[in-house]
Amino acid sequence: MINLAKTNSFKPAGQVLINQREVPFATYRVQEGDTVYGLWLRFRDKTTVGALNAANGLQGNELVTGKTLKIPLVV
Repeated sequence: MINLAKTNSFKPAGQVLINQREVPFATYRVQEGDTVYGLWLRFRDKTTVGALNAANGLQGNELVTGKTLKIPLVV
């Protein structure tokens, strides 16, 4: 797993389907207090809120601490 908070270089961890197109993704482990919007603010140069939601089947802004999310590298 890549700690996106501590690195500016992203190494793809695989492919995820976004809008019927395969895109590379990195992974991120949810920390206490994280929100989808907060992650987008942190990684907005790499992804979008819609891509985060689509790649992880998320609805709303709440995340489960400890869960590993896919961060689609679409931007």
